[in-house]
Amino acid sequence: MPRHTETNRQQHRALGVFATCLLIALVLPPAVWGAQPEQDLETITARVLKATNAARESLPSAKGRGRFTHTWTRLTESVVRPHRRVDGSFTFAYSGRKSYMKFVKSPRKEWNAEIFILTGDAILTSGFSPEFPSGARGWIWKQTKDDGCTDRHGIAPHCICEAATYVDTPGSYRLVSVERENEMHVIQHASEERVPYGKQPVLFFPRRRFTIDPTRNHHVVRFELLYDKVPRAVIEKDWVQNDTGLWYVRHYRYEMLPVLEGEGGYSWEFRLDAFEPNAAVPETTFSVGALGLPVGAYILDNRVQPPNRIEIRAPDLTTIKTPFEPAISVANARTNGRHPVSDRL
Repeated sequence: MPRHTETNRQQHRALGVFATCLLIALVLPPAVWGAQPEQDLETITARVLKATNAARESLPSAKGRGRFTHTWTRLTESVVRPHRRVDGSFTFAYSGRKSYMKFVKSPRKEWNAEIFILTGDAILTSGFSPEFPSGARGWIWKQTKDDGCTDRHGIAPHCICEAATYVDTPGSYRLVSVERENEMHVIQHASEERVPYGKQPVLFFPRRRFTIDPTRNHHVVRFELLYDKVPRAVIEKDWVQNDTGLWYVRHYRYEMLPVLEGEGGYSWEFRLDAFEPNAAVPETTFSVGALGLPVGAYILDNRVQPPNRIEIRAPDLTTIKTPFEPAISVANARTNGRHPVSDRL
């Protein structure tokens, strides 16, 4: 009898300890007893913006090189099929608002190479091909606010850093939520109303999905724009950290998908092979001279109409070296006088 009484006492004590632990688990907040941290929308959004700002501010300048793929597609018999593809390499440099990107093999035209320079005020570009009498030609356009980071001019790494990070601006997308999928956070902006799409309008419910990886400093690693459940645009970013703890995008993919039968789409992929953050980038990198135009070529300045034609008459050995020597000398260029050009633009 005494032995059974002692056993009962031990069981009662065990039940008491279990009940106490259960009560603590029910009363205390999750952060105290080690469950999943808070997954509220405001917290996740703040972490994404903090990570994006930190990555941008830690990279005021950089230079490097990599490879690109540009593919054109078409939706045929409900299947997205590629019909043209260009592969090549590129080099880049940027500093503040200014960026330089040179494609070896033009991604858009059947040219040998193409250079884009964005100064913040002007867009400078040059193309190199035997189809031009001098082997090359240049163009100048006024740069607008929307021209800063577009795939039309290549996508510089500092622009890729900020791509698809507007998790805090749902705009007309009224339904906003945050979920947990495969250890990732997914912020979703959804519309309450259908929107028309196409020449013979089809109505869709648009949605935006931002996938955030907590193991990569809460950076956005995937973005999707969906019409109902049909993907329209997809962005993927492979964030990596260098030896100093700096985060940057090593591999970037942007795809604009056709939605309706017969429509065309396209995709870009950039892979960095070399990346030098906080590099010393000379100001001449963003000058007309960096277009690498040879003597005999000319530039069409489209900031005025009709365009001003600038003929290259002599090399300028003071500008940065490019693979397409000799570089242009604005001082020795002959223009029609309607719009004088300076190397500073």
